This record gives sequence, structure tokens and C-alpha cells, in this order.
Amino acid sequence: MGNSIRVFSGNLWWGKADPDGLIDLIRRHAVDVFAAQELGFETADAISSELPFGRLEPSRTSLGMGIALRRPARYSQIPLRHRPARRVVLEPAEWEGLSRPLDLVNVHIQAPHTVRPFPSLFVRRRQMDGLEQFFAENPSNARAVVGDYNATPIWPVYRRMALLFSDGAIQSAQRDGRPVARTWGPTADSPRLLRIDHAMVRGLEVENFQVVDIPGSDHSGIVFDCSPSVLPER
Repeated sequence: MGNSIRVFSGNLWWGKADPDGLIDLIRRHAVDVFAAQELGFETADAISSELPFGRLEPSRTSLGMGIALRRPARYSQIPLRHRPARRVVLEPAEWEGLSRPLDLVNVHIQAPHTVRPFPSLFVRRRQMDGLEQFFAENPSNARAVVGDYNATPIWPVYRRMALLFSDGAIQSAQRDGRPVARTWGPTADSPRLLRIDHAMVRGLEVENFQVVDIPGSDHSGIVFDCSPSVLPER
């Protein structure tokens, strides 16, 4: 897929992911866009050393997030209860080969088992309400929503998103004739038990979707190539 954008999304486990491992990952996979959740200060420094544009907002808690970029793009936050989403709009003028703007949103949906803020299920519903309202008020014909959804495909958060978007992992796996892989385990070295990190897309073609190790994190990352689909003639 020529002139595509390579996107990586990963939860860095309260910033405990290995900084040098992240630099190697970015170089090895030639990442253009890095969407980070649970971003710490050392991991932010490592990522920005390779991808200097965008904005990273690290924290010593699980609230650190950001999107790092190889080239410039407009960056903003989407207000959501407890934890805002982050958004970039990649313009063809800065990103050679794009046929139209690509809207990418990075989310970290509240985990269902947490006690702060309480009740977590109410927080999750309100976050989804906010996302759906934003998408309705800000339509895009080339959008990806990546991140840690804290939801497998059978859970309500995923099902609500699937009403609006296609699952990029499934789109790519069906084309390649292979299964999708799980992304989360209870420790950095444990087997991955659940698929809770997703790339939901609309108006984009997704190829080369992979689940890759993030050294030092309880999540595996997702990396994929995407480019805007050809719009139907009117």
C-alpha cells in the first residue's frame, strides 16, 4: 500500500515500559505515528527523540497520554470524563501521499475494575457518550480511533464503537487469512489473555496489522499501515 501512514498504539504500563526498547521498536517498525497510553516521563523522552512532532503529556499516574509524530499535524484534546482523548489531524500538505486529511484519535477508556473514579462503569458510559457526541459533531471520512479500550469484542464499549467503525485488526486478518491476536496479560512476561487494544477505522484501508511486544509493559502494541480509501464517485 503506497504512501500509507504507519501507526503504533501502546499502553506503557504507568511508564514502566523500557525506554531503549521503545526507541528500537520505533526504528524497527519505521513508525510515523505513536499513540501512547499510560505514558511516563522517561518513555516520553525516548519516544520524542525519534518522533519530535505532536505532543506528549506524561504523568506519574495512569493518566499520561499523547501522540508523537514524524511530521507536523494539528493536535488537540477531546474532553471526556476523567481522561480526555487526544487527537491529531494529518494534512496532505505535511504528509506526502495522503489524498485527504486523516483524523486519528487516541483513547484510554477507564478500566471496568477500577475504584477511582467510582463507579467505573458509569465513567466508561460517559466516556463513550462523549466520544459519540464528538464524532457526530465532527464528521470525518478518514478516521482511526486507536488505544486501550479496556474492552474485548464482546463488551459494550467495543460494540458501541463497532456500530460506527470497522475493526482494523479484523479487516487486515480477513484479507490475510489469519486470526487476530490478543494484546493484554497481567504481567510484562505473561501470555496475552485478552484483546483490549484496538484500531477502529472508517474511510481507511488497513494492511500489515501486527501485535508486537512492548518491552516492560503488560500490553502488547498494535502497529499497522493505513491510507484513506477511495471515495465513491458522486
